Amino acid sequence: MFKTIRNDIRNSQFGATFRKESKEIKDFYLTGTQREELARMKAAKQIFYYSGWVLKAMFLKLTPVRRLLVIIGILPLFVIRFGDETNVQGNIFLGTFMLVLVIMLELKDKLLAHDELQEGKHIQELLMPERTPHVDGWSLYLFTRSANEVCGDLIDFLRLEKPKAAVAIADVAGKGLHAALLTAKLQATMRAFAFDEPSLTALMARINSIFHRDSPAHMFASLFYAEFSEAGGTIRFVNAGHLPALVVQQGTVKELEKGEPALGLMPSVEYTEHTLTLNTGELLVLYSDGITEAKNEQGEFYTKERLINALHSSSSSSPEQVGYMLVADVDRFAGALSPSDDLSFVILKRQ
Repeated sequence: MFKTIRNDIRNSQFGATFRKESKEIKDFYLTGTQREELARMKAAKQIFYYSGWVLKAMFLKLTPVRRLLVIIGILPLFVIRFGDETNVQGNIFLGTFMLVLVIMLELKDKLLAHDELQEGKHIQELLMPERTPHVDGWSLYLFTRSANEVCGDLIDFLRLEKPKAAVAIADVAGKGLHAALLTAKLQATMRAFAFDEPSLTALMARINSIFHRDSPAHMFASLFYAEFSEAGGTIRFVNAGHLPALVVQQGTVKELEKGEPALGLMPSVEYTEHTLTLNTGELLVLYSDGITEAKNEQGEFYTKERLINALHSSSSSSPEQVGYMLVADVDRFAGALSPSDDLSFVILKRQ
């Protein structure tokens, strides 16, 4: 009977949520070496070491004052004077109060940080372009979804001097707040120069120079910038270290050339401008590694091959329909596992 109940819990939504939360705790608190050691242990030993390592990591992440409060809270629980029930109850009350106080202080910090990140996410959303901007002769769909509260990916749409327009996708190394701040910096720099610089190679060189100058050491970002016109199907583009774009033509999917180094790696880089012509019904797909490196619960990657297979039958669909299909396919592949990276893409279709 108990075995049946245990199996029911394991296979239920509660079981899936518990496994997900346990994995997140393990990934956050334990080092890679510790996780490898746990995998080689028997179940009983795993529980003992897992609990000890997590509690130690939690303790070390506290501020010195809160560590002292935890120690003050734990010690009275072990100081029991036999025969004096009042002291025992007092010790239990004092220890419990101290531990609850630490939990309340940690929760307060978490809620404050969460509120600030939510404000940052709101500002990011205000800076993002609409998902389906209108350009005569073209159909577009732009999508980004952050793995955390704020996003380290950038998608952008610029209405240049008529009849030209441009799209961009970028991925700043890392994720979280520091990546989001550099993303905002990159977007501001790109928008500042894109309207006045007709040469895409010169534009990318200027962006790289500023990003290298103003970013912390060892920080970099990939950027794919493409300019197109209402008058025809020609696209001019420059790729600074981003994943090669995919072109969907008559049921086939072709990968474009790789680009030059990513932004910020070197103070000066010579970039190359490329051209591409799309005929009616053909698509250009720009994407971040949040798609191809999405993982499932077995640790498998979604991969570029799965992405290409998903795009094979997309010629007759609108960019928005293709976008919905991609997100649904990645989510179906990942299952209950939380995303580990931001997911972004831009789809252009010649009408």
